[in-house]
Amino acid sequence: MKKIRKPVILTLMLMTGLTAAGYFLLTKGSGTEGSLTTQIQQQQSDLLMDKAYQIDLEQSAVELKTTGAGKNVSDFKTQNAYQANTPAEAKGRLEHLIQRTSPSLNEPVIVLNPFGTCEGAMFFSFQTAKAGMIRYTITVADSSVPDFVRYVNNGKENNMSKKHEFAVSGFVPGMENYLILEVLDKKGRSLEKKVYKYNAPASQAAKAVLHEETKNSEEPKNGLFVVMPSGDKKIYLYDNSGVLRSTIQTESAHGSRFYQVGNSVLYQVSGTKVAKVSGTGQVMALAQVNGYGNIMDFSYDGYDNIYSLGRKKGIYYLLGTSFQTGKTTALYQFPKGIVPASLTTPSGGSVYVSCSSPSGIVKLESLTSKKPKVSFVLGKDTDWKKTKWKKKVSKDSTVPRWNLAGAVLYTDERGTKDNQDSISAYVLDGKKGTGVQFTVDSRKKSVEIVNAYPVGENGRCTGEVYKGHFIITNREEGVYTEYDIGGLVTRRFKFGKTLDSVTKVSLEGICFYAG
Repeated sequence: MKKIRKPVILTLMLMTGLTAAGYFLLTKGSGTEGSLTTQIQQQQSDLLMDKAYQIDLEQSAVELKTTGAGKNVSDFKTQNAYQANTPAEAKGRLEHLIQRTSPSLNEPVIVLNPFGTCEGAMFFSFQTAKAGMIRYTITVADSSVPDFVRYVNNGKENNMSKKHEFAVSGFVPGMENYLILEVLDKKGRSLEKKVYKYNAPASQAAKAVLHEETKNSEEPKNGLFVVMPSGDKKIYLYDNSGVLRSTIQTESAHGSRFYQVGNSVLYQVSGTKVAKVSGTGQVMALAQVNGYGNIMDFSYDGYDNIYSLGRKKGIYYLLGTSFQTGKTTALYQFPKGIVPASLTTPSGGSVYVSCSSPSGIVKLESLTSKKPKVSFVLGKDTDWKKTKWKKKVSKDSTVPRWNLAGAVLYTDERGTKDNQDSISAYVLDGKKGTGVQFTVDSRKKSVEIVNAYPVGENGRCTGEVYKGHFIITNREEGVYTEYDIGGLVTRRFKFGKTLDSVTKVSLEGICFYAG
């Protein structure tokens, strides 16, 4: 036994003496080119308990400081982020700062929240001698907090570049964070690295949300939960372990929608204004809706226009607002007595609108023409018999059994194909709350249920599909849950406060590289 113990003890001593760099390379792993995608997916799950933190990080890390001796982080103190001139002014200051220096990995340009949109985020700019990709890891001493690992998306072929400009978010509020920046080769092997430490300010929101462990072997899909609490104008992004990783500032209100489209995200910043924001936090465009009260719901056509629901003198309207011109147009006036609730993402000049009175779903077509029209209604004949659309009610028997009053519609990730429009929502099916994923055949005016999640949540709830899983939020209870394809819980989070909305985004292709 002694002969066996001796090498084991020596090995343990050797492992204990490893530097943070050696430990990081062992745990975060160099990989072969074929396994790099798997490596990226695993490390970006926010669930791994292998940590890069080691005690000697405290001695080797460079402190990130915005003031005083050793200041190495600029702070523009950008205000009024969502005013027309602010983004260009902040961008000009940033470009000037970069141009008058020669930023490298050892001496990068670092600016705290330069565009004023994301609290605690830091913009980095530097160049490397060889092309590579950037991986950053945020780790803390607390063993219960998983590392936050992200591969920066630089938009270049194979994600390889000599120029690197990106925003780092993920610092845990109220804790001493260690940031490990690495330059990797195309196989994911570390070429260079730099280590920083940062004492992140505390947040008014909980730095961690309680969650229930499950025996389900299926894990949550990679991504961040976008949490919009009632009575709080800020937007919070929590990871799969329930840790707060980012806080987005608005002007006065966050609404209830958050879209990831192309290389941007879109969200409300006030009751009447929507911002389109880049992966570095720069506001790229603003759309202001005036004259129709607060935005009830909005979606985006992917090009220039947001579509929203508004109200004027007791009448409801579908509105279109151009990012380019700023003009708002009343595309459709709903008849008196029709109360719309939410709308899907426009596709092919059409959009679906849920109605709380009467209960149902309306399809509006030819939105860009002078006379948009209702092509059909999904609902009960008896509910719609006193409306001008009574002859447009579909004969399909699926939707009429649902209580859709106030239901929030989500455009399913499957999109539209061969006249099949994919939608998800949370409805009352009889007396049981059910998340449904369904397809509408616009020719046959019929509905096919793809998946149903009869979880029985009471009160105001929403349900949407995310990467094949289903996210159901009980807004009144302040609970959001991710279910797998079989309807089993992968993770349930108890935020503890009333919620206006929770959605999930990957930020792949915007901030992070998916492999």
